[in-house]
Amino acid sequence: MLRLAAFHLRHRTLRSLALVLGILLATSGFTLLTAGARSSQLRTTGTVDDNYRGAYDILVRPQGARSALEGTEGLVRPNFLSGQFGGITAAQQERIARTAGVDTAAPVAMVGYVVSNNHAVVDLTAQVDRTRTQQLLTLRPTWHSDRGLSRITDDAPPRVYVTKNPLLWPRYPKVGSDGTLHYADGTDSGRVQKQCGSDFAPVLEVLPDGRRVPLCQPPVSALSDGRGWLVAARLTADGAFVTGEDEHGRPVRQSRLTSVVQWPMTMLLAAVDPRQEARLVGLDKAVTEGRYLRQDETTENGRDELGAVHRYVPLLASASPQIDEQLEVGIERSRPGGPGVAGLAGERLSARLDALPGVLLGTRVFTAEEVYGAAEPRTADLTRVIQSGRPDYRDTDPLTPAPVPADQEALWRLEHASGLPVPRFAQDTAHRPLHRVPEHRSPEVVAGEWNGDAVTVGTFDPARLTEFSALSRVPLETYRPVDATAADAATRRLLGDRPLLPNGNPGGYLATPPQLLTTLAALTRILDPASEQARAPISAVRVRVSGVTGTDAASRERVRGVAEEITRATGLDVDLTMGSSPAPRTVLLGAGSHGRDPLTLSEGWSVKGVAVAVVEAADRKSVLLSGLVLVVCVLFLLNAVGAGVRDRRKELAVLGCLGWTRRRVASLVLTETALVGATAGALAAALSAALAPLLGIDVPPGRAALALPVALALSLLAALPPALRATPRHPARALRPPVRAARRPRRHRTLAGLAAANLARTPGRTALGALALAVGVCAVTAVTSLLTSFQDDVVGTALGDAVALRVRGIDLAAAAGTALLGALAVADVVFLGIRERAAEFAVLRATGWSDAHLVRLVLHEGAQLGILGATAGAATGAALVGWLTGTLTPALAATAAAAALGGVLITAAAALAPAAALLRLPTAPLLAED
Repeated sequence: MLRLAAFHLRHRTLRSLALVLGILLATSGFTLLTAGARSSQLRTTGTVDDNYRGAYDILVRPQGARSALEGTEGLVRPNFLSGQFGGITAAQQERIARTAGVDTAAPVAMVGYVVSNNHAVVDLTAQVDRTRTQQLLTLRPTWHSDRGLSRITDDAPPRVYVTKNPLLWPRYPKVGSDGTLHYADGTDSGRVQKQCGSDFAPVLEVLPDGRRVPLCQPPVSALSDGRGWLVAARLTADGAFVTGEDEHGRPVRQSRLTSVVQWPMTMLLAAVDPRQEARLVGLDKAVTEGRYLRQDETTENGRDELGAVHRYVPLLASASPQIDEQLEVGIERSRPGGPGVAGLAGERLSARLDALPGVLLGTRVFTAEEVYGAAEPRTADLTRVIQSGRPDYRDTDPLTPAPVPADQEALWRLEHASGLPVPRFAQDTAHRPLHRVPEHRSPEVVAGEWNGDAVTVGTFDPARLTEFSALSRVPLETYRPVDATAADAATRRLLGDRPLLPNGNPGGYLATPPQLLTTLAALTRILDPASEQARAPISAVRVRVSGVTGTDAASRERVRGVAEEITRATGLDVDLTMGSSPAPRTVLLGAGSHGRDPLTLSEGWSVKGVAVAVVEAADRKSVLLSGLVLVVCVLFLLNAVGAGVRDRRKELAVLGCLGWTRRRVASLVLTETALVGATAGALAAALSAALAPLLGIDVPPGRAALALPVALALSLLAALPPALRATPRHPARALRPPVRAARRPRRHRTLAGLAAANLARTPGRTALGALALAVGVCAVTAVTSLLTSFQDDVVGTALGDAVALRVRGIDLAAAAGTALLGALAVADVVFLGIRERAAEFAVLRATGWSDAHLVRLVLHEGAQLGILGATAGAATGAALVGWLTGTLTPALAATAAAAALGGVLITAAAALAPAAALLRLPTAPLLAED
């Protein structure tokens, strides 16, 4: 039997080679595609497992803290905690920490924006004209932000009055003494203060005639407090500068003359639990200078500028201000002649200063990073705490934040202190509502034991915090710097291809992360104990669950169980952030108040739980791919083996007539097919191993070797039905074409009608071809639609994009492979029909049918077969995807229609090869034989 089977294969070389090639392509394709689908699934899960986890798995916030967009779309804006102030009590925090399964529960209490007092030091030595007796140097500060698009000119510039005449400075009493304010020469300080109309004692210039003339301070508005000072310096004969007196009344001499420009920076202050923060993000290991916060400390001892000992709130400050601001200082000197400002006060002084002509001598430029880094020690004013809310979006596509009013006077005016300036860009357009926290004047402040300030005890670098995946490092992270990139060419040009960063405006659209940290224990010195925020000071609790190893079902269930228990125990809003990923959103930001044009930005929002959606979608798609590819392989082999058996119909019938039993004939067919399958399987194993590296698919040797048994099994499975039908009970029947019995004659007036009749004559073969094509189109529809659904689940997220880049190639390869196998099966059906009806085509040609008419008839048959199979496949694919995804959308219907059209076109193209073979049929020999 084996020898006879080999003999038949050798004498039917072309058909055997075609069968080997078909099985080889189908088996190697199945091996590569299933390996690729499995590899994609493994890589997808691996990518998600590597990148899904941020600093914490669960976010607990006060009840009702979710925004509208978060509730409907799962979207969270960057640094959302910047607008959440309190709402969780200490008792609730402790209950969360005690929950079974909680590894770390790190609370954060957003306090609000405070002012860090910094200043830029400007060297004026080179601008002093040493030949003049009196001169006035004016510093003209201009502030820039928004990548230079916003510009504010300071309306209260600082000035330095330089004179060669002697100067008398007021002498203040030492702390704890009974002394009074006085001058060294006995000048009545009260009279001088009255002359200047101010509570501040001015410096006195001693003129050559002996008169003492006060250098009064110009009047400023309440919001200009701390700016616009007139500073006096004496130029001595030896070229030094006397700028004041020390505590012993001795002159302070300097070789260089400097002045300062006050640069107040708004900083977001938050309170944390030092121990839990160290466990969660490694904050203690990110300290670059000084020391880390102690667990329960509330104060740090220090001295003020007058030498008095005070207690300060301890701060851990960010190494960078994380704001986009620059300062440009123009230096002017008055023209020759006396400035004429000594002895003037009030409006007369202001008018003289404004009208005084000057010459620009040069400019200096400072960055926020430079000035912030030079501050030593770095302090913050806690008498003014500003809190901001969340933006209100007028439209959501694109996101369009509405401007909100801001009462600068109410926000920044000081009642009990002076000399504390207002941040420059606090005057800019606000997109977040602002309110000021009532000042907490504790008994210590009233007694003068604490002046309401904070001082840094250490500096931390946010870049040194525990690293998490770049893909899942999302705006849900507490310390992540914020930026927004250009979303169109016009904005890109305005920003100079740079991202837009926050500035010092606490109501600005972009919010900074916390730049100043203190302890939860220190909140008692900042918040009024009777206030609602003091009773529930914690804004959020970030929970990391123990035992989470990836996105596997056990880890997801562990996180879900902890979240459910926290919800039950506290009643707070609990969100699973496990697997959250950045999701850019387009923001239309209106024009600013100081020159910035409208901008179209891309802002990195967050989508919660993306990683889980990615894994679930990948699993569905891999299962679907494997099943469809297997079905297409079986159908292709079934058609190929069946075609070989039908091609030998008369030969096998003769064997039956000679006495061969049906079992023996079937065994011969199966043996021949097994030899072909084994040969094709061995070649498929080698081909799969060779092609795998080129396609980027991981095919282990064991998997490649499985091609042999798979090919053998599929070949035998596909050959079994044709083998059983190889010899009917009456072998003579096999000598007639397998057509249906003649019925009532019917005239067909069109080629389409004749083609439909020809297809109906062999219903089994027609159904087989249509089914093969249907499976191919079903694969295309299902894979394409599921890929669309897969992207929709994670659209625009960094984690989703990374996964899609890895799985998309194999998905498209699988779809193309199934469609190609289906088209080849259809072509084989059409070709076999032409061979079996060769005599009929010869008769039609002899009776006057042209080759063009015959080709059109064949193409009609292929197209009708394509319409039948493609329509059924597209409908089945759409229904399958709808069942898997749980929804039927217009996009799914459009994809199915496109797949059906593509199937028809591919079938028509596949029918061209059999049509070409039709033209080569010899008419005369076929007529003679018939």
